[in-house]
Amino acid sequence: MNENMLSGVLNALEDGVTVFDLEGTALFCNEKALALLHCAPGTIRRIGDLPNEVRAFFGDVRSGRTETIELNGQAVRLHYQDLRKNGMRTGAVLMMSDLGEQQRADRMRYEFTANVSHELKTPLTSISGYAEMIENGMAKDEDIRRFAERIRRESNRMLALVSDVITLSELDERQILEQAETVDLYTLAAETVETLKSAAMVRGVSVQLLGGPTPVFGVRTLLSELVYNLLDNAIRYNRDNGTVWVRVADRQLSVRDTGIGIPKHHLGRIFERFYRVDKSRSKATGGTGLGLAIVKHISEEHHAKIVLESAEGIGTEITVTFPPTES
Repeated sequence: MNENMLSGVLNALEDGVTVFDLEGTALFCNEKALALLHCAPGTIRRIGDLPNEVRAFFGDVRSGRTETIELNGQAVRLHYQDLRKNGMRTGAVLMMSDLGEQQRADRMRYEFTANVSHELKTPLTSISGYAEMIENGMAKDEDIRRFAERIRRESNRMLALVSDVITLSELDERQILEQAETVDLYTLAAETVETLKSAAMVRGVSVQLLGGPTPVFGVRTLLSELVYNLLDNAIRYNRDNGTVWVRVADRQLSVRDTGIGIPKHHLGRIFERFYRVDKSRSKATGGTGLGLAIVKHISEEHHAKIVLESAEGIGTEITVTFPPTES
């Protein structure tokens, strides 16, 4: 492996790596290390150029030593390892890990699990309660049909939630663009409008599809999921007898509705997982609170840009702009 290739590999690491010779001269410092140290390239020439907190770590250093320090307001784990050749010490490697990123990721996973558990508990409790009443003969004949309808509704709600959780988990785990191809966004939009036609008719919502053939580079199934979630939300949170406009042109998908709109103080969090503007309305209409999180994740994986415009009581427009297709 040549020097340029090695440098590229080390710069691609999520951990900071700094290499010193026996005299304490810095031989290499990767981009992550510079970011953690808050130093510009070329400023770390010797161990003495390191911040005080890191230099203090070298005071009692020995190979294999690990210590966690606070550096520029971040929790950073330091790990020292001797470099050896033919049994002789030739230098040292200092590795740095940002524990803040790990802690944030752990916290997000914990919160996600807790939210899923909470969202499943309510419909499961309802289903269990109604089923127990029917089983024990506590339900009157005229109540059984109503209880069965509630059980079906809550079951559908759980199925929708489980489906969205699986989608997000798959997005978190896989390299989706390996399956990418050129896809006509307008065709996907037309198929989605047809799929959601009955849901729109129940609410009296009119859906208008505008534009024409629009090729983008991406994964067909995920782009279909993105279009579905945007249109489903526009119908779900619309007014009775409202309108939804779906426009596809110039590598853009735009979905605009005449719905309830989003208050300004909610706009910054609307794409968070399980975040709901109106919790009671969302649950009443069967929303899982994951639709826009999925839209955001799919957009990011496709290097697409999302723009959200909304006015409370007037409506919402979400526009996704995709990069040029590969030639």
